[in-house]
Amino acid sequence: MILLIAAQRGTLAQTGGQPEGLISRYAGSELPGWLRLGGEERVRLEALGGIGFKPASNAYLLQRLRFNLEAAPVRWLKFSFQAQDARSFLTNVSPAPSSQKDPLDLRLGYVQIGEAESGWISVRAGRQSLSFGEGRLVADPNWSNVGRTLDGVRVTVHYRGLRLDGFSGASDRIYTDGFDTPTPGQHFHGLNGLLDRLIPNAVLEPYVFWRLEHDIRGEKAGPGHLDTKTAGFRWAGRLPARMDYGVEVAVQRGRQAGEPVAAWAGHWVVGHTLKEQRHRPRVYVEFNRASGDRDARDGVHGAFDPLFPSAHDKFGVADQFTWTNSVHARSGLQYKLRQNLTIGTAYNSFWLADRHDGIYSGGKVVIGSNGQQGSHIGQEADFQLQWSATRLTAVDAGFGHIFPGEFLRKAGRGSAYNCFLLGITQRF
Repeated sequence: MILLIAAQRGTLAQTGGQPEGLISRYAGSELPGWLRLGGEERVRLEALGGIGFKPASNAYLLQRLRFNLEAAPVRWLKFSFQAQDARSFLTNVSPAPSSQKDPLDLRLGYVQIGEAESGWISVRAGRQSLSFGEGRLVADPNWSNVGRTLDGVRVTVHYRGLRLDGFSGASDRIYTDGFDTPTPGQHFHGLNGLLDRLIPNAVLEPYVFWRLEHDIRGEKAGPGHLDTKTAGFRWAGRLPARMDYGVEVAVQRGRQAGEPVAAWAGHWVVGHTLKEQRHRPRVYVEFNRASGDRDARDGVHGAFDPLFPSAHDKFGVADQFTWTNSVHARSGLQYKLRQNLTIGTAYNSFWLADRHDGIYSGGKVVIGSNGQQGSHIGQEADFQLQWSATRLTAVDAGFGHIFPGEFLRKAGRGSAYNCFLLGITQRF
């Protein structure tokens, strides 16, 4: 790794513009122009204390290698492949979970007809990634050691100021000892629009997502089908005086094992970038809310399902809470120390949206509530650093500390949670 970084620094000194990695440079000089090679290696240390808000700890190393191959023999036809090897070392959890480990697998493999960005229509079929908006509902989370892909078809249409993406498929299930396959019994469809001319200095993204799954239990009924539709919009833009804003609201309706689903979630943020040009400090305030389930035995599902999100730092750097049965307030500062070095700090506070429901993770309640333990979960202080050491090398660091609130203490989870994160990413 050290030798590779040194070689990349040499490349920066000798060439202008956007430099290429060692493999992509070789491919560019030795292979036809329609064939591209490249890749990325990432290593991240995670040290955790107070796991589950109990006196438990773990420290481990996450490693992820990706190798890309893209062939575009003609302008309107592209074949794309990505191999991935993701592993976890030194952890005290055995076996390592599928969220950390996916040894030597084909992560992406699709054919695309048409140009997705410049053409009026394109079709992509195969194993691919999806990311819309800020990734609060549908995303291929780059922070994850394994990511998320979908086996299916995607159609993209451009018309004047409108981009419309429609897709149909199933998310892929990660197997730590075998080839990843589409999740059995799952179907996921959706439409996502993007309008960048309708509102001055803003983008508007309306969407609807349809999730179908088999063998899902109800509150009163036995296993049945899940059939939910999530409709909403994202609206983000700039205002005078260096102000910016973002809003996202989603409503969820459907049936789970024959029982009604009625849930919603919202996100609001306002930021202001100060006049100081060199460091461009930005202050912001943010509020998030997602409905919970009022009664786990009434046959009505009120907890919002965030579908397939990129959850990192949506609710604090520690990533202990989700867009389900939560109320989250955050204020923060982003500051550029140098052109290639940014730091950020934030303070968060969390509550249960419904005190009769608990804290969720991965779609399940991980800390239950009896309704008598209060609603304030706790507060979190965050610090982050992002350094672009070269145009091909990035370093990330973060620290988060959660102070348990009334709910956690009364639930017998009074230990403070700490996380320290340090990673390096090298493109080649």
